[in-house]
Amino acid sequence: MAEVTRVTQTKKNQRYNIYLDDEFAFAVAEKILIQFNLFKGTKVDDELKTTIIEAEYNQKAYQKALTYAANSLHSKQQVRTKLQQADFPASVIEQAIERLEQLDIINDQQFANEYVQSQIRRGKLGPRAIKFNLKKYGIDQFIIEDLLVEYDETLQREKLSELIDPLFQKYRRESAFMADQKVTQKLYQNGFDQRQIKQALQDYHAETPVDEEQAQENFVRMMEKTAQKYQHLTGWDYQSKVKAGMYRRGFDLRKVDQWLKEHRSD
Repeated sequence: MAEVTRVTQTKKNQRYNIYLDDEFAFAVAEKILIQFNLFKGTKVDDELKTTIIEAEYNQKAYQKALTYAANSLHSKQQVRTKLQQADFPASVIEQAIERLEQLDIINDQQFANEYVQSQIRRGKLGPRAIKFNLKKYGIDQFIIEDLLVEYDETLQREKLSELIDPLFQKYRRESAFMADQKVTQKLYQNGFDQRQIKQALQDYHAETPVDEEQAQENFVRMMEKTAQKYQHLTGWDYQSKVKAGMYRRGFDLRKVDQWLKEHRSD
């Protein structure tokens, strides 16, 4: 049976090197040092040594999970994934998670509630995107449904009204048709209801006058760019390519025809 003959502290805080019969045996956390009384003179047989090493390994997984979870709120699934990435086996991972849950450091209900509230405050994501993210984080379906009751249609309309004007400003150099398409796509990708988006666009256009000067500037700029692209063509080939290009960008083909008559005779 071996005996602890020396204990030294490592450069890492609260970790210690254990020497058995004057030879280095293993390093342990302070908790394991105290738990197994690994001080000079303690007797350690093979079975106890195996138990100590196993306990140290479990403590290492727990400490990694604790460090990760303590920095900010994380779901149980996020912590599990973090430990899986560190190649800890499933049994060790679940043991670490159970300890964190007992200390209320991991709490999926609390995590989900704070996530939903923060996303509502930010106003960037609709309920569908929030639900998708929470499912990805491993949150129970019943918890998600309960929390999203608050994100009703009234609140969606409020958030959409805040988002829609900046988005139209972002796409102001597009045709009116293309701007509508891109705004709709962006809001849908952010998880808002399609029917709510459609209504929000209708309300926006009803309240916001068309900037005719900007619209004309957009048309001329794109028309000149498209004409330049196909200037090597002539006749029907040139006209069909230009019209197709402008049509794809949502511009009025009657205006395109007029421009072509005024600027190119072939």
